[in-house]
Amino acid sequence: MKIEEKLVLLNEWWQSGEVGTDRLKEYRRESFQKVKGLLPYRQVTILTGLRRVGKTTLMFQLIDELLREVEPTKVLYYTFDEGREEVLSVLNAFQKLTKTDWRRERVFIFFDEIQKLGDWSSKIKLIYDHFPRVKFVLSGSASLMLEREAMEDLAGRYFLEEIPPLSIKEYFELRRGIRIENFELYRGELELEVEDYLKRPFPEIVGWREERRVFEYLRETILSKILKIDLPEVFGRANVPLLERLVELFFSEPGMILNLDSLSKSLGVRKGTLLQHLYFLEFSKLVRVLRNFRISALAESRKLRKVYPYDASLIFPIHPGVERGKILECAVASRIGARNYWRAGTKEVDFILRQPNLRAVEVKSKGELGEEDLRTLRQLAGRGIEGVVIYPGETKTVGGVRLLNLLDFLYWGIG
Repeated sequence: MKIEEKLVLLNEWWQSGEVGTDRLKEYRRESFQKVKGLLPYRQVTILTGLRRVGKTTLMFQLIDELLREVEPTKVLYYTFDEGREEVLSVLNAFQKLTKTDWRRERVFIFFDEIQKLGDWSSKIKLIYDHFPRVKFVLSGSASLMLEREAMEDLAGRYFLEEIPPLSIKEYFELRRGIRIENFELYRGELELEVEDYLKRPFPEIVGWREERRVFEYLRETILSKILKIDLPEVFGRANVPLLERLVELFFSEPGMILNLDSLSKSLGVRKGTLLQHLYFLEFSKLVRVLRNFRISALAESRKLRKVYPYDASLIFPIHPGVERGKILECAVASRIGARNYWRAGTKEVDFILRQPNLRAVEVKSKGELGEEDLRTLRQLAGRGIEGVVIYPGETKTVGGVRLLNLLDFLYWGIG
């Protein structure tokens, strides 16, 4: 299919004046207003996030907003899932079809799955630098690559926004078709939804009741497509069986310590190959790697890295029997965007947050805690580090340690 034919199909508002209802979902996520607020700025807006979190839907919702203010022919959408056309080829085909001179007129260009275009950042930079009336909104699932290339070629020229899986508030509102104005009025109903929410934090499946179908969706639509299509497409040297084996291993024990020597030996691969494929999994947002934080030096150690699934929901289709404590630990890591933990000798804390102040965070699956559960956090509190425990019990403060109810945390964050 010619590029002109693709653009006509993808940009139906050029003829109808509006985004089709099939692509325009009514529910606006919490990210919508924030990203909408970036449209007036010249800087490139880059949306990243795991597959199926709703980046493309968000783009169409932004286009719908723009169509209330600008002519339909001033807005272009193209996805590089449909081909690796060069940026200039797409823009020139856009001009040919709409008679819009993108070099001189104010236009809004939405490029989806931009990471599939080789050397995309330098191509966007060229146009950004020379044609200031062009506003780019880009999206991609490969966060690490997008961030790295944006930093290299677009320094000072972009805003990067990560679109996470649904929050429990979004999940509940989307499933019930309501808006929560008062958390306490819905607390009881929200508590009943926690277990289902942890398995379904993606817009398409919030209403699915049959777990078998939910797990099949997660496995085939997210995991398999990333492992068997996305990564080999971007990295021709990706070893798919090795990637699958690593996912199976890491998801069986969320938070496992990464011993590269032992793991490379047991898998029969070189350490360099193992590191490379670990990067691929980080790149695609299937795993997050935490580094040991040396509190005394306020620095990270390269040793004793821990690996978690990027989101707790991804564990279930691979290892549905993983213990609840590990599921909650992974859910907390996802919610806070964890990057560090702490381990020194026999002492360990699940997560260390560095901003806005130094905090040590522990996750417990039991509702009643004893002195031993709080000992390490109290010791760290003596060094000026706030201690927080996330657990199913009551929100309160005990001996200088903040105990935060799991639902309160999922709804409000860590504060």
